[in-house]
Amino acid sequence: MPKIVLCLLCTALLLSNCFKDKDDCVSRDLVAPATEQKAVADYLVANSITATHHSSGLYYQVVQPGSGISPAICSSIKVGYTGKLADGTVVERDDNMVLNLKLMLEGWRIALPMIKAGGKIRIWLPPTLAYGRDGKSVGNTQVVPPNSMLYYEIFLYEVM
Repeated sequence: MPKIVLCLLCTALLLSNCFKDKDDCVSRDLVAPATEQKAVADYLVANSITATHHSSGLYYQVVQPGSGISPAICSSIKVGYTGKLADGTVVERDDNMVLNLKLMLEGWRIALPMIKAGGKIRIWLPPTLAYGRDGKSVGNTQVVPPNSMLYYEIFLYEVM
C-alpha cells in the first residue's frame, strides 16, 4: 500500500508540472558553449571589432545608450534592425517593427535591456543565443543556416 501511495504522489507531482503556465517573462539564463563564444571572439578579432563580452556569450557595443526607459523581457517594443550572417549576407531587416521582446531571440532578450528608448546597440550572437542548430527557414528556403553566428544592429525607438 505505501508503494502505491508513493507512486500516485510522484505521478501527481510530475503531471502538475505539465499544466503550469510557462513564464516567458523570466530570464532563461542560457549560456553559449565555450566553442561558440571563441568562434565569435575570433571573428571579432579577425575583423578588428572591439566589443564587450557578456557572461551569456554574446558580444555587444552600445552605440547610443538612449534616454527613455529600458525594456523588460516582456515589454512591447518598436525597433528598426538589420540582421546579418558572418559573411555580411542580410538575413532580416525591418525599419519599423512592433514586437514583444519575450518572443525574440535569446540574444535580443539579453541585449536590449542594456539600452533605453532612443538607443542603438550592435550584438554578435553565438548560435545558441540566435537560431541554434535548426537555423531559420521561411517557407522552403533556409534563410539562416544551422549553427550560424549572427550580427544585429538594433535601434530601439520606443518601449510601450
